Amino acid sequence: MNRARLSSFIFYPSVFLLPLSAFCLLIAFLPLPLPPYLDFQVLYHADLGLLQGIPLYDRAGQAEMIANLAGVAPDHVFVLPFPYPPWYALSTIFLALLPIEVAARLWFGLNLSMLMISVWLLRNGNNSASQNSESNDSSRWEQSRETLHSVRVLAKTLLYYLLAILFVPVLGSLFVGQFIFPVLLGASLLTFSLRRENVPLTALAAALLTFKPHLGGPLAGAALIYLFLRRDDFSHRARTAILVTALLLFAVGFLADPNWPVNYLHSLLGFRDMPGVVSCGLCASLPVALVSLVTGQTSIVPALPLGAALFIVLFGALFLFRREVFRTPESLVAASVLVTLLADPYLLNYDFALLLAPLFLLRRAARRVDWIWLILAYLLPLLLLGLLGRAGSLYLPLAALLLFGLLLVRARNSHSVSLLQKNL
Repeated sequence: MNRARLSSFIFYPSVFLLPLSAFCLLIAFLPLPLPPYLDFQVLYHADLGLLQGIPLYDRAGQAEMIANLAGVAPDHVFVLPFPYPPWYALSTIFLALLPIEVAARLWFGLNLSMLMISVWLLRNGNNSASQNSESNDSSRWEQSRETLHSVRVLAKTLLYYLLAILFVPVLGSLFVGQFIFPVLLGASLLTFSLRRENVPLTALAAALLTFKPHLGGPLAGAALIYLFLRRDDFSHRARTAILVTALLLFAVGFLADPNWPVNYLHSLLGFRDMPGVVSCGLCASLPVALVSLVTGQTSIVPALPLGAALFIVLFGALFLFRREVFRTPESLVAASVLVTLLADPYLLNYDFALLLAPLFLLRRAARRVDWIWLILAYLLPLLLLGLLGRAGSLYLPLAALLLFGLLLVRARNSHSVSLLQKNL
C-alpha cells in the first residue's frame, strides 16, 4: 500500500470516528423516549447471551436467560431465531454491557451515525472534488466567493442529511432499532471505495454487506463480478482482500457458536414456523404483491421461486441490453440495490431505507425531468404508508420501480451520446 493510500485509509476513519463516538455517547445518556423492546431487543438478547456463554443460535438457552431476567417460566418467553451471521452479534457485543434502555439509545446513535456517513460517502464518491480553485488570487472578492460557496455547500449538506433522516423507511428503522444501516453503509462505502480504488475500504464494504445477506449479498456478488471483469491490479488486490476478509469472518464466527454454519442454517429455516412469516402479511416485496394479485393472498412460499426468476430476468436484461450500467461504481451499486428491492421476496418496509443509495447516486448529473422521478420516489413511501397504513407496505416496490425506470432511461441516453460521439 503506497503512502497516499495509507494516509487516506487512516484519514477517512479518523475524520468520522472521533466526533461520532462522542455523539453516540452523548445520545446514549440523553433521556430519549426510544422503546428498547421492539426490534432492538433481538440483537441485545443475542449479545447478552454471548456474554453469559450461551451460543448465538441456542434459542432455548436464550429463552431461559430471558425468563430468568423477567422472573417467569421459559415457556412464557417468545424468542425469535437470530437471523443474522455471527459477526453481527460479535461486532455489537459491547451493547450488552449496558442496561437495555441505555443500549437502545446507543444503538440509535450508531445507526444515525452510519446513516450520516452513508450520505457523506454517496455525495463524495466522485474523484472530481467540488473544491476546484481556479485561481490563486487571494483578493477579498475571491475570499468572499469562496466563503459564500462554503456556506452553500454546508447548507446543501445539512439539507441532504435532513432529507435522509426524514425518509419514511429510515425514520421507522431508527425508531424500532432495526439492523439495516450497516448494509446501507456497505453499499455507500462500496461506491466510494471502488471509485477511489481503495482496497481496504472495498474489503470493509463487502464485509458490511454480509450483515444482512439477503439484501447485501446480491450487491456483493455484483461487485465481485465487476472486479473480475476489470482485470487490473486494483481488482486483483481487491478480490484478494475480500477473500481474506471472508475467511476471517468465517473463522471469527466460531467464537459465537462452535457449530455456527449448521446452526445458522437451522436458525434461518426455523423462521418458517414463526407466526406471520409464511403468510407474510407485512411483506413489502414485489413477488409477494404479484402472488397477492393472482391468488388474493400474501404468501412467501410461491413468492420464493418468483423472486429468483425476477433476479435472473432483471440482472440478465441489464447485462444483455444495458451493459453500460455495470461500467461505473455508481450505476453498479444503484442497479444492484434496485434489483434486490424489486426481486427479493422477503422484504419489510424498513428494508427500503436502502433506497437512499440509488436516490443519491441518481441525483448526480440529474436533468430537470429526472428530479420529478426522484421526488416521486422519495415521497411515495410517505404517501403509501400515510394513506393505507401498514397495508401500504406491499406497494413500496413502486418506488424502486420508478428509480429503476430512471436508471434505464439514463443508461439509454448515455449510450446514445457515446454512439453519437463515436460516429462523429
